[in-house]
Amino acid sequence: MRQRGFTLVELLVVLVLIAIVMGIALPAFNTLMESQRRQDAAQQLVSGVRMARAEAIVRNQVVVIAAIDRNWSNGWRTFVDANLNGSKEDDEPSLMERGGYRGVKVAGNSKVRQAIAFDSTGGSTSGGTGNGTLFICEKDRPASRYRVILAPSGRARIADDEVATELCG
Repeated sequence: MRQRGFTLVELLVVLVLIAIVMGIALPAFNTLMESQRRQDAAQQLVSGVRMARAEAIVRNQVVVIAAIDRNWSNGWRTFVDANLNGSKEDDEPSLMERGGYRGVKVAGNSKVRQAIAFDSTGGSTSGGTGNGTLFICEKDRPASRYRVILAPSGRARIADDEVATELCG
């Protein structure tokens, strides 16, 4: 009776083919994963901003979403700012905290550099005219594919067109 199976040469050829395909596919897969991380960071950030605005309206108080350790890349926390100083105190309720994403840089322009505050009407208290923008930066490039844009009215949206910015450099 003759046994059926693969020869050693056939197995080695299959392993070499698998290694070649993995060598081609792995860099593209890593690029896809980095892009997905940046997109998810933008979606989570806009969701956090919208939640902070809604809480300010519901609670009829100032609510702040602030960068952890003054850096949006580290994540953000949302809290009720009862004493209106823009900083989280021990006696102020914390509403949410979200950690940053590994390898994702987030930078804000001057209006939203470290925090965004909403008043009881849902408007942004950053003052002045113009939009505040949080840039989710491309890896190793001074550009941003996703941006969280905050209108003076407090409305937040995601823009997904690529722009060059010094903040990502």
